[in-house]
Amino acid sequence: MTRKVSHTMMAALVATGLLATGIPGTGLAGAAYAQSALKNHDTYQALDITAERLEMKQKEGRAIFKGAVKVKQGELTLTADSLTVFYKTKEGAANPAVSRLNAEGDVKLISSTETLSGDWGIYDVDRRMVTLGGHVVFTQGESTLKGDRLEFNLVTGLAKLDGNDASGGQVRGRFSVPTKDEDEKKDTPKGQ
Repeated sequence: MTRKVSHTMMAALVATGLLATGIPGTGLAGAAYAQSALKNHDTYQALDITAERLEMKQKEGRAIFKGAVKVKQGELTLTADSLTVFYKTKEGAANPAVSRLNAEGDVKLISSTETLSGDWGIYDVDRRMVTLGGHVVFTQGESTLKGDRLEFNLVTGLAKLDGNDASGGQVRGRFSVPTKDEDEKKDTPKGQ
């Protein structure tokens, strides 16, 4: 089933900084809002992983981390109950190449500007794409988006959020707006 994102939803994505450019007709310009730190995230940095337990399945090219899992890659932090790392060992290479991380249970993706959470997550290192699903909550400052499945492109910053069937397939959002005092200061010419 394909779900459409409405004009209002696109404005909401701009307001949260998920889209860095203004969209004509929305009255919102992306530059006025915080830009996502996830956009242009350097996916070539090392992945530092800690957990309570590790199970290696070398023949299958998998490593399974369990219990208080924490992954750091630069300014990006991913936490979960369990994590499966898929990797390929290239002939002649000293280290295996990680291609994908599958996280399950209380998944959180945290950057300096936002927090994304869900029941499960996939970090496709090869495609530089993060997907979260199941009770997804995206928080940036005082603004929040909720849905069932979120795709975030770490190169372009483009995000796609689908609603869930329990809410009639809708995405929900709550956005902070400037206070009256902030608006009046912005409209008052300097020196007055």
